[in-house]
Amino acid sequence: MRKINFILFILCHSLFSQNTVNYTNSNEIFANPERGFQKYSITDANYATTANYSNISINELNGWYSGPDKVSVIFRYFLLEDFLNTNINATYLSNMQLDFDRIRTTGLKCIIRFSYSNEQGTGVQQANKALILAHLNQLAPIINTNKDIIISHQAGFIGTWGEWYYTNATEFGTDGNITPTQWLNRKEVVDAMLTATPVSIPIQLRYATLKKIMYGNTPLTASTAYQNTAIARIGFFNDAFLNDYGDQGTYEVSSQYQNPVGTSDYIYISNETKYLPMSGETNGLNPPRTDGANAVLELENTNWSFLNRDYFEQNITNWTNSNHIDDIKRKLGYRFVLNNSIFDLQGTNLSVQINLINEGYARIFKERKVYLVLKNNTTSQQTSFLINTDCRTWENTINLSEIIDVSSLPMGDYSSFLFLPDSENSLATNPKYAIRFANDGIWEASSGMNNLSQTVSLGSLSTSSFENFDVTIYPNPATSSITINSKERISKMQLFNHLGQKVFIKASGSVIDISFLPTGIYFLHLETSSGKVVKKIKKE
Repeated sequence: MRKINFILFILCHSLFSQNTVNYTNSNEIFANPERGFQKYSITDANYATTANYSNISINELNGWYSGPDKVSVIFRYFLLEDFLNTNINATYLSNMQLDFDRIRTTGLKCIIRFSYSNEQGTGVQQANKALILAHLNQLAPIINTNKDIIISHQAGFIGTWGEWYYTNATEFGTDGNITPTQWLNRKEVVDAMLTATPVSIPIQLRYATLKKIMYGNTPLTASTAYQNTAIARIGFFNDAFLNDYGDQGTYEVSSQYQNPVGTSDYIYISNETKYLPMSGETNGLNPPRTDGANAVLELENTNWSFLNRDYFEQNITNWTNSNHIDDIKRKLGYRFVLNNSIFDLQGTNLSVQINLINEGYARIFKERKVYLVLKNNTTSQQTSFLINTDCRTWENTINLSEIIDVSSLPMGDYSSFLFLPDSENSLATNPKYAIRFANDGIWEASSGMNNLSQTVSLGSLSTSSFENFDVTIYPNPATSSITINSKERISKMQLFNHLGQKVFIKASGSVIDISFLPTGIYFLHLETSSGKVVKKIKKE
């Protein structure tokens, strides 16, 4: 009987099975990580004086996330006016951590900027260079601790609003009058920001000229992007989107109302923001450039991922009245839409083709892995297979193709999912930080996965085929090793983690060393001439 069942196992795994599923696009507006309208928030005077204080609340953050704008990003403006001449005190740093804790609790992320003044005047607009560098040293640990929820770090520190223009400082130059020495002082601050900020967090500058002068004007390419270099890490923010004077200095123009589209600076930023974030706000009316029809064109031209929902309010109102606002909500950043998928099972090789498009204004600019997850419909065990793609390159039409070896899976029927979790371990299992596709009926909010509606059937053996396959594992849970007691000779042993990644393979034996593995749940796949059995192992 055992031999007959083994032959049936081979036959069932050799069946040819192909299926195509077509998906329906959705116009729904929903929250997705690292994109969309951002909400503005600024610290107040209590941060330097009151312990355990934050002026953002969990209820407020939850309201932004679930509200009509589906906000997943806030702009957090840290005002350092109390530290123009001293180090940042412990109370302020502790309150910053409280901010980050609340942001993480609610499933949001943040853009950060530090400034010493948010009001233009004749007084000092920032600390001196030496103290700015000291402050960056103080801030580095807290930025690193919270790198999972910080999307970008804007520069910051120099000039009114941290926008590097009005400084009233001989160290840095002011109002566009900057000497070579002053440019070196400015670059020293950005270099210090690059050092203090994890590589995974981009830096953003206010004007195209800043990056060109300090780091050269060689444009990024697919081969030079996503590297640990200054030019690959520095993007832009534009706090005068669509206004006069070339978005008030974002682009160099020759007159107040010259349209910057097509200028060298505009082309330069349009290229850089293929690989780096673009964010900011409008700050005034400037028709026809601020009209809704033009706004959606320029948001796409310069690859916008985030836009301030709170300013300039009249532009938001005008875009609402012209019926452009919902399109902007949907398309800021990325918006992935599945077209179809084709699954072809031949033997133990599963051929997977997934065809999709990116309807958004921008690509993803932060790395994250893409998994095909197969979930056993009987046991609910999930196995994840890494797809060989970089989703940061997903633009326009995307065709994924992968051959997956499913021989390690127990027989049964499997549902399939596309899963793009956050790249940080601290957020990888939080569904709010996973990417949702814009299709009807595929999103699983509880898991953060997209159901592909493809069923993979691996054989149909009854449990009787394993009636003599008596296996015990001990100890379980275990800390250093496990022992396998089996009535039959085991020809192959494979150990998989909870993501379906193979962490161990062994041809034979009865003892497996697991001391080198992190704590967690693992699945031990054992094969004999009778078939296969899977045992759940807990490493403590």
